[in-house]
Amino acid sequence: MTAFMPVTLRFCDNKTMLVGSVADAATALRHQWPDKTAPAYLEAARLIRLAVEGTCCPRPAFEAFREAARQQGILVAKPRSRAHEWLDAAASP
Repeated sequence: MTAFMPVTLRFCDNKTMLVGSVADAATALRHQWPDKTAPAYLEAARLIRLAVEGTCCPRPAFEAFREAARQQGILVAKPRSRAHEWLDAAASP
């Protein structure tokens, strides 16, 4: 089981990777990104490194990673599952 809701990335070399933990994110940061000098990428890399070291909470680090991937257009959008639809329907008044 992963620590976070997994996300799929499609890198510049067209390879994909499922990322669901800080350790996975650290590995993903070493792959081909469109711009490794972008501020969001650099901040995500910094926070992921700190989370791996244990000096940063994993959740904000993973969220920064997800946002950097979204900004660079490598976050693969997944259609919502039927389970999500059922949960949304059950939670609706």
